[in-house]
Amino acid sequence: MTRPYLIRHGETEWNIANKYQGKTDIPLSPKGIQQAEQLSKRLQSVKIDAIYSSDLKRAYDTGMKIAQKKEMKVHCMARLREIDFGEWEGYTIEQLQKIYGESYNNFLLEPYNYPFPGEGSMETVRQRIDEVIQKILQNECGGSIAIVSHGGVLKVALLQLLDLHVSFYKRFWLGNTSLSIIDIKEQGAILSLLNDTSHLQ
Repeated sequence: MTRPYLIRHGETEWNIANKYQGKTDIPLSPKGIQQAEQLSKRLQSVKIDAIYSSDLKRAYDTGMKIAQKKEMKVHCMARLREIDFGEWEGYTIEQLQKIYGESYNNFLLEPYNYPFPGEGSMETVRQRIDEVIQKILQNECGGSIAIVSHGGVLKVALLQLLDLHVSFYKRFWLGNTSLSIIDIKEQGAILSLLNDTSHLQ
């Protein structure tokens, strides 16, 4: 069995302001650093064979907190970056609604059916994430793997691993330093845990 631990990065100041971050390299807030520390304590006694992370600071620094506790290294991968939202980055939902009106609202309601700046489409994102996740799973077959990335990317990865329809993208949320676990067995992938942030309580 291969077990990916899918982990979202800690809080940033742009998370607090509800701004699109995308590929913009925003660091962890003081609270985000604390969240990453709490997560690392939770995982200290958990068997993890490898740690992979997006190369953006908010994810990498979250992964490093886990790695330091375990005296492990972090495999940094640019392809685990958040969705590139181009000119939308740095704006809130309310600001984008005012600027782009119906075209943005269409994306907000059905992101898989409408284009957006930057990466262009959710299908492009899906292909990127599927390729990098499959590469990690091949490299670490039979192991337990921490994959530290971003909310949008991890939602796409979960849908891909569980063979769920794209419409489910809007049906669940992943909080900062949330932990989701997939068990990949011969008969297929099983969701064991979703969006767990009990370490923050």
